[in-house]
Amino acid sequence: MASKALAHSRSPIEAGWVFKDASSEEPFRPVSQFPTVTHLDLMQHSLIPDPARNKNARDVQWVGEREWIYKTTFDFAETSNKDSNDHDKNGVRHVLVFEGLDTHCRISLNGQLLLRSDNMFLEWRIDVTDKLRTGSNDLELYFESTFLIGKQLEKDQGFKNLYWNGDSSRMNVRKAACHYGWDWGPTLLTAGPWRPIYLETFVTRVSDLGIDVEVLDTLDKAIITVSIELEGTEVDIASTLLEISDPSGRKIDQGEVQGRGSCRFIVHNPSLWYPLGYGKQPLYTFTATVEGGLHKLSKRAGLRLVELVQRPLPSQKGLTFFFRVNNIPIYSQGTDWIPPDVFLPRMTSQRYRDWLTWAARGNQNMIRVWGGGIYEDDQFYDTCDELGILIWQDFMMGCGAYPYHDYLVQSIKAEAEYNVRRLRHHPCIVLWCGNNEDYMFAELHNLEYDPKDDNPEHWIKGNFPGRYYYEVTLKGVAETLTPRVPYHFSSPYGGSYSNDSTVGDIHSWRVWMADQPRYPYQDYEKLTGRFVSEFGMKSFPCLRTINAHIDDPAERHPQSGTMDMWHMAPEDQRTISMYLVDNLRHGNDIEAYSWATQVIQAESTDYSSRAFRRLWRGPGKEECAGCLIWQLNDCYPAVSWSLLDSVMRPKLAYYVSRRNYAPILVGATRRVAEKKANKFTHVDIKRTAYAELWASNLTLDPVDLYLEIWFVTISGGSCVHNETRAVTLLPNRSMELGRVDFPDSYRDSSVASSLVVHLRLRERRGSQHVLARYTEFPQPLRHHDFSSAKVFIRPLDDGRSWAVGTVGGVAKAVELSVATDDDNLADACQFSDNYLDLVPGDDQIITIDVNGLVKIPPGGLALIEKHYG
Repeated sequence: MASKALAHSRSPIEAGWVFKDASSEEPFRPVSQFPTVTHLDLMQHSLIPDPARNKNARDVQWVGEREWIYKTTFDFAETSNKDSNDHDKNGVRHVLVFEGLDTHCRISLNGQLLLRSDNMFLEWRIDVTDKLRTGSNDLELYFESTFLIGKQLEKDQGFKNLYWNGDSSRMNVRKAACHYGWDWGPTLLTAGPWRPIYLETFVTRVSDLGIDVEVLDTLDKAIITVSIELEGTEVDIASTLLEISDPSGRKIDQGEVQGRGSCRFIVHNPSLWYPLGYGKQPLYTFTATVEGGLHKLSKRAGLRLVELVQRPLPSQKGLTFFFRVNNIPIYSQGTDWIPPDVFLPRMTSQRYRDWLTWAARGNQNMIRVWGGGIYEDDQFYDTCDELGILIWQDFMMGCGAYPYHDYLVQSIKAEAEYNVRRLRHHPCIVLWCGNNEDYMFAELHNLEYDPKDDNPEHWIKGNFPGRYYYEVTLKGVAETLTPRVPYHFSSPYGGSYSNDSTVGDIHSWRVWMADQPRYPYQDYEKLTGRFVSEFGMKSFPCLRTINAHIDDPAERHPQSGTMDMWHMAPEDQRTISMYLVDNLRHGNDIEAYSWATQVIQAESTDYSSRAFRRLWRGPGKEECAGCLIWQLNDCYPAVSWSLLDSVMRPKLAYYVSRRNYAPILVGATRRVAEKKANKFTHVDIKRTAYAELWASNLTLDPVDLYLEIWFVTISGGSCVHNETRAVTLLPNRSMELGRVDFPDSYRDSSVASSLVVHLRLRERRGSQHVLARYTEFPQPLRHHDFSSAKVFIRPLDDGRSWAVGTVGGVAKAVELSVATDDDNLADACQFSDNYLDLVPGDDQIITIDVNGLVKIPPGGLALIEKHYG
């Protein structure tokens, strides 16, 4: 074996990079950063404008159809002895590692072509032991236009792919599909070394450290199999020490493996990993050290038992679809995730943590990594492990009929194996999913898809051959490498058809989507499923974001050409204006209009997420077990479904989702009972109003509470009736709490519309804190005058809290903000709650946490408000 002097090392190749358009006579220019992509470097040298500003995105489309050269030199100092044939006597290897190349790239070293890459999602490794020169070495990356290659591949296959979003040729190449444009983001076809590059030197290295955790149903024992793969010299006889350390860092066990192999460990009474809201997130450390210190590799993993429960529901059609972690049924609530930047190398560990902290602070216990983007950076999954955010992980395929070709089968399988091996130790990952909406696509386009045909040879000869990838290739990889993590063919995927509301998961888009009925968002209670993994309502970004990205004041209006470019899907402008005119009285300047779109998004989020959670009814009644809002994040200042805009500023819907994802929730649904004088009349009908009451408790203990019910006039704010009921909320379920009739003089439905139903859940013991509120409004809001409400904001003595209330009437959609023109100060202030509905006599206490790096003005913070009406 070699000495410690030849232990494994990595030498980053990140300095001295230059780039140029391959067709240009212009000189090479230094890159803006490393890793990088073309657009970042072109912006750095003012060769293109920032695509996110003004109408610039249309002016940079040429970039994606050019070829680009990146090159650098790096020094290499000989560390080993070579024989006359230039082979190393001591078995030392030198490997160039490219963690990510976007996408079709010819890699050359010292003028010699080494490899052609063709998959953005793969790590590429090239043994250059016999190709390095002592001293300076020239590394060149020649990036071809993946767009043009895809078009040629599509032409060569003899038919055009069917697809939604982007370009049909995207399905012939393994590049992030959203780079071709999507219904929330622009077409920006990047190229370049988008992840790190380094020279790896070793005699023997651990190429894979697998950690298979089996937690027994009793939860008192974990059986852990740690397996290793070795690369290099003497891989069959090298001795490797395997060690386990508990979450405190104390070593608790060790074993030894000769060559490739595995060790079995048993941990008694393990510290189990739980999702956010259900327990802590302890992480064990697993370390493999090759004899002589040749290589040391560590990974952190959580010990947990995860199951996807699909079983019959008594007296209901279909099956459940819920996750059970450590024997606890989980109501999954969260969002869908898209790539967080159009130029991925700009993402940092801190930006990942900031995005995910917003999710965790919003009570989100699950994020779905959507299949039209990327397999995320390690830091993303590390942070989810630490925060307790469960991950539904799509494979990167979606929205179309993928062709079947040998090169695609091989590339997709290699991509899946690499990424599953890279990510499988993360306890946060609880589901692998084959694609986004491809079965739905096949059904809507009447492709040759017969669920009863189980012969793959038939599939690949039809016009929906992508089924082979989902049911053979990806399923095989996931089940072989992670047998304890469930695999799901697609999202959505269900029973008699893909979007079956009684089996599997659904995408609930009959609100909003232009090719759907565009139902009122008040109808979401009719549009539920066993697990709703997509739904949403678009809105404009925050006003400060709009103003920062549009320089010309004349373009800062809702119907401007620039704003048209921010609507990424057909009929978006019509759809958003339809929901506005149906529901709100609103202004048409950019400030009023953009704010009104956020109100609509917030109201839609409220109606949907409450309706879904209400159906989490307890054991044997898990009628809806998941609510994932499309989408958490934005990569571009678009009109989109995101809860936070591209600058990470929360929209109004973020606060609604945070309240509706809180452990304790209360709700009311207004109903009207009709009694006809005779069966034929259209006139003699008595209509009386009442409200159904319900509440939800996601904690694991029963909670004793008082339910306070107020009926309050919208104009004037008078409480015309109130009552209090003692209720006990059983653990981990939603419960119906009966009904309440409107007061006698307001029982007629025409008069009842002048009232709101205001609910509070207050602790029955101890401090008697209010744990949940809800104000139910008559619909649509445009029918009602809220102008009598006068909102007040009163600072409290601690300097970081304010009492917010109303007099004279009910206040709807109260948004608080810091009175400042300093964007840094405004962005550093995080509100404990916002977008409030207020009734007189129920003041709410709001606190602000300020990022410690920002200086507060000498006089302290001042708050201002705006509200609907």
